Amino acid sequence: MKRRRALCRTAATWSVLLLPAAAFLSCASAPVLFEPGAAVTNLDDMKEIPEPAETEFYRLRHHISNYVDRQIRLQLDPLPSRPAADVNRFGEVPNSSWYENRPDLTPAQVGRGAGGEDPGPEAHFPWTITGMKSGGRNPGFLFRDAGGASYICKFDKLGEPVVSTAAGAIAVRLLWACGYYTPDDRVVFFHGKDLVLGEGAKKKLPDGSKVAIEASDIEKLLEKFVPKRSDGRYRALVSRFLPGRPVGGYSYRGTRPDDPNDVIPHQDRRSLRALRVFGAWLNHVDLKIDNTLDLYTEEEGRHFLRHYLVDFDGCLGGYWAARHEARIGHAYEFDVGELATGLASLGFRPRPYESMTGAVHPEIGLIEAETFDPASWKPNYRNDQLSSCRPADTFWAGTVLGRIGEEEIAAAVKAARFRDAAADSLLVKILVERRRKTLDWALRSVTPVIRLEEVTPTTGGGFRVAAADGLVEYGLPSDLTYRVEFVGPKSGRSHRLAADAGAPGVEVPATAVQDGRYARIRWTATDSTGRKLPS
Repeated sequence: MKRRRALCRTAATWSVLLLPAAAFLSCASAPVLFEPGAAVTNLDDMKEIPEPAETEFYRLRHHISNYVDRQIRLQLDPLPSRPAADVNRFGEVPNSSWYENRPDLTPAQVGRGAGGEDPGPEAHFPWTITGMKSGGRNPGFLFRDAGGASYICKFDKLGEPVVSTAAGAIAVRLLWACGYYTPDDRVVFFHGKDLVLGEGAKKKLPDGSKVAIEASDIEKLLEKFVPKRSDGRYRALVSRFLPGRPVGGYSYRGTRPDDPNDVIPHQDRRSLRALRVFGAWLNHVDLKIDNTLDLYTEEEGRHFLRHYLVDFDGCLGGYWAARHEARIGHAYEFDVGELATGLASLGFRPRPYESMTGAVHPEIGLIEAETFDPASWKPNYRNDQLSSCRPADTFWAGTVLGRIGEEEIAAAVKAARFRDAAADSLLVKILVERRRKTLDWALRSVTPVIRLEEVTPTTGGGFRVAAADGLVEYGLPSDLTYRVEFVGPKSGRSHRLAADAGAPGVEVPATAVQDGRYARIRWTATDSTGRKLPS
């Protein structure tokens, strides 16, 4: 995996500090003056806070809001967003309790994911059952392995062995590689004899009361819901309990009132907006509040909230309806726009996804790359963070995705432990092609000028800015040509500069440099169709 760094990902307008011996670059979408210095790489949002109360997720309220309020509000105003507020001077997202940059991961590290070197519960039999899983569509149970680690265990759906467990194991690793905090999820195999019923283990009944779990409950679970393999083992997806006390998911908008560290509205976070891009790539249609989790955790003597993404078995076509409804990823669960166009055409207008065939393999969900269009992708639910995703956010996500290559994808897919090796190669091929399409779309969301670190003086008082085309840098073909303008610091006069053939690097002559400290350079890219990319 190659590490690439773009100094600014919010616009192709740059402020240049002019000094006799050196030049320093800063990003600006307007002529804002910056002092030279290092960019912020770590946010101080892990200060000691009192223990917050647990928030509840009310599913009915969420759906009413999603089907009525957000549909109307976001349909009328599709981009009600401000520039991202969780970025540094170069447009990058610093490390925080929300996000961690992981630019130099090896394929092996991606394959292991958040669990790292931990061998997992298969190295620590027997498993002691401590409870039954409640909520969600998949049955399961809670257990503690012989090493003392606690997990939640869930299974594939009836008639669809492998699909959702495989999807969950793959997607969690790729999103972790993209920088998000995720649990240690892995596919495991076990025999019925590896399970021991713990003393005092209880299950919750529909009325909210709890009763003791009987051995027959586990037997019925395994017999009714879980297909046994030919070797007598069961397949499941386990998720290790995260460190700390869960206090609920985080909201689409605003901040958490009882967290003093949470000062940036969630819809203004580039890290959350970028899930629009990563979600399209992985077809993560189930992005909603109860698939996020805040944990009150302790590190180095400080207590604070760390923010996680959880539950990924709905990705990659593993969502419960995705095997049977081609609209998943193409339309919201309740989509006003789809409804309106359907009524206008009396249902005779074909949808692009209606011609899709079934899954390419019995162990893979309904995910494909041939008709995939990242720009038109939709999750199941309206989400203020995803709807606030601006071109600059999209571009930043593209630079992150550009660091994850085919080897990293293949390593993540290996974690699915498919029964048929052909499923590995098929899904890798699909994800690589979806990545190519997503990357091309994301990097073209703005003029993709990157690698502006090298600024060198030239003889006679000018200087040279070494720059690169982001498409080329991340291995994609580029049809872009560049127009470059240098704006004098005092007169404001614009000087047209010549970019290098096939690259946006430029030399600013001494005649263009006037007295003053700051100047601006603006790049504008034009593609082969004549379309100008935003600068």
